[in-house]
Amino acid sequence: MTADIVVIGGGVVGISCALALQADGRDVTVVDPGPVGQGASWASCGCIAVGEVVPLSQPGMLRQVPKWLLNPEAPLAMRPATALRMLPWFARFTANARQAPMRAIASDLAQLTFQATADFKDQMAVYGIHDMLIERPVLKLFDSDKDRATMTAAFDLAREMGCTIDEITGAEAHEMEPAIARDFKHAAVLRDWSHVADCVRLVQALTHAFQSRGGHRIAAQAIGFERQDRTVTQVRVSNQAPISAREVVIACGTASKGLAKDLGIALPVEGLMGYWTGLPDHGTGLNHTVFYPAGGFGMTPHETALAVAGTVEIAGPKARAKWRRADVLVKRARRVLPGLNTDNAERRMGRRPFTPDTRPVIGRTARFANVTFATGHGQLGVTLGATTGRLVADILAGRATNTDLSAFTPDRF
Repeated sequence: MTADIVVIGGGVVGISCALALQADGRDVTVVDPGPVGQGASWASCGCIAVGEVVPLSQPGMLRQVPKWLLNPEAPLAMRPATALRMLPWFARFTANARQAPMRAIASDLAQLTFQATADFKDQMAVYGIHDMLIERPVLKLFDSDKDRATMTAAFDLAREMGCTIDEITGAEAHEMEPAIARDFKHAAVLRDWSHVADCVRLVQALTHAFQSRGGHRIAAQAIGFERQDRTVTQVRVSNQAPISAREVVIACGTASKGLAKDLGIALPVEGLMGYWTGLPDHGTGLNHTVFYPAGGFGMTPHETALAVAGTVEIAGPKARAKWRRADVLVKRARRVLPGLNTDNAERRMGRRPFTPDTRPVIGRTARFANVTFATGHGQLGVTLGATTGRLVADILAGRATNTDLSAFTPDRF
């Protein structure tokens, strides 16, 4: 089989790249082994997180590692069996918790996230998906002055980057969203954010649009490449003959690391596990996405269920889910929503592809003339899917991008 462009990965980022390239008149084949819509985003809160520009690494994080190893219910936990293997990556990760790199990362991420809502709306309009974006601000809740103080630096930096954050009392938050408990002391309203109606349906709708316009989707695992000099000539897949390609886009989240290694490229993308519980009969009437930082989770009222999602667990690529972590989040959710009904729950786990500097990987590699990366989006896959697709299409068309992508190059590592 021969393709003009092979996009490896059919999640929200990969399918957005495929659609944008297809809109340029390119013949595109997507290679993805999983069921449509069950990538990393299916276990997320599903936000268009415009203000999520402060890196996940925070000052003092390295000192917390011993506590995380001993507490499997911590919002950020590390499995002991993984600690030694992950130490080099984690050292690079925590090195970005200093003020100078945090500020640089926030500035770079703001370049992307502040385009996200407009790009998402354009994408939805083009493909006739008119009921997907729910434009309501997000609430963050705090129990005490001390609890609120943990977010001061992050809020200040986000505001400096241009985010709109209004601080209100807990009582005002209850008036805004009566489903939440009355006794929170502080709250913040993140005005730039919104959420999608359903993450799985989003990817399914985009995939349907791609295929209905002549795009090809192959249910297979990309396992490596054939190459000649500085050009990849074929993509090797798990269940059929190799696919010849003029261009290759690697957009398969955590699996991108292994494919990059096959090309001799060290790509430090790690899959940090996150947990999600869908509550179809929650009975709260919640209208806004609500985050409870002290509990390490957020809740989004999707069209078929209330999603309780969060925590970060550092574990190996083949580690099995610890569903206790998902159950703990639901237990903590009752603190926020006193009337929460947890019957008929559905649990999911997703591996969020993080780089040590929290920046996604977007752009060509100097090692090969026809390989472009679109991966490592961490918790921003839904947010930056449409934006990344547009940028990748510009790159492959030789057009100037409206974003300086030097900070996101795959060769920066």
